[in-house]
Amino acid sequence: MRSSKFIITASALLIGICVAFGVTTAQAENNHVKWERILGVIVPGTAAGGLNVVAGVESVGLSWAVTRGKAKVNLETGRMMFDVKGLVLRAAPPIAASPVIGVPSPLVTMVKGTVVCNSTGAVDLKDTAVVPLSAQGNARFHGTVALPSVCENAAFLIRVADSNFLFDRWIAHGAVRKP
Repeated sequence: MRSSKFIITASALLIGICVAFGVTTAQAENNHVKWERILGVIVPGTAAGGLNVVAGVESVGLSWAVTRGKAKVNLETGRMMFDVKGLVLRAAPPIAASPVIGVPSPLVTMVKGTVVCNSTGAVDLKDTAVVPLSAQGNARFHGTVALPSVCENAAFLIRVADSNFLFDRWIAHGAVRKP
């Protein structure tokens, strides 16, 4: 009996503190955006030959596949993670002397995550630090991104970070966004 009164009192006190500081579960969850899947660029361009453009960022011009992946960002603190496995070419480039289907492009060994903020009609791109893309197409980032004070309708891209003609083009994106 005595321990149940203690638990009830402690719970009421904790709820009171959260209300006093304006912290609710819904608010805490609203600061987090996650993408439960990462998908490779499927349609690299249009029939007219133009590249697939998302938030002003062109795709690499080749189809990519992903075995699995996820990403998550705290919009208040900028804490972020992404993990992608099997990010590989779906189709061989037309200039390739030998097929490279099922492996990363030899031109892409470094990638970065990009949070796309679509706030008040303006698009703002915020990049993670650069991380290696392994020979199996795996990449992982845990760290912080310098986000603007308002980041609405956030989207997520994985972009090429190698300093070549593919630099800054996107090869994968976050899908199944929550919330």
